[in-house]
Amino acid sequence: MIFLFRLLFGYCALERLIEVVVSRRNQVVMKARGFAESETPLGMSAMILMHVGWFVALIIEATFFSAAIWVPLRMGALTIFVAIQALRGWTLITLGKFWNVSVYTNGGVEGSFVDKGPYHFIRHPNYLVVMVELLSLPIAGGAPVTAVFFTAINGLLLRRRIDLEEKSLFAVPGYREVMGHKPRFLPSLRRSVNA
Repeated sequence: MIFLFRLLFGYCALERLIEVVVSRRNQVVMKARGFAESETPLGMSAMILMHVGWFVALIIEATFFSAAIWVPLRMGALTIFVAIQALRGWTLITLGKFWNVSVYTNGGVEGSFVDKGPYHFIRHPNYLVVMVELLSLPIAGGAPVTAVFFTAINGLLLRRRIDLEEKSLFAVPGYREVMGHKPRFLPSLRRSVNA
């Protein structure tokens, strides 16, 4: 169990570093296509600080203060963490050159948003992935304080980020009509059944 947790922790850290590189490359492409960043330097710094703090707190708590969490719960959290990576991959592939760690929109161009892949069902699959990761990996590692504290902090930061992002997106012609009825994070089963 400890080995598997450490392996997934390493994967998550490496994945975040790769995301930063990919994001910077994509931001150059997006700026060249007329996209503008809506996120403030302070908002971006807060997100970075939260993610770095999560990694540091997670490894410290899991290594030195690991809690005795019921093994089936830990295994369930590991399974959820691994499973959510499929949604992460699907989201990244779907967004392609439009994926980045900040908020970039092109309010003047109709259709300058993505509504396929996971975005066909929900508006913010990438944020869903992050929420699940921040909660599940610490539970798997026996770090419940990290899980609760950083899930709460992330919730506050995401509320602000999503409000900012959606303000920009709803200004894009066609976005409200195509995406406005979709839930933010979890697909509506009722809508799926009736569709």
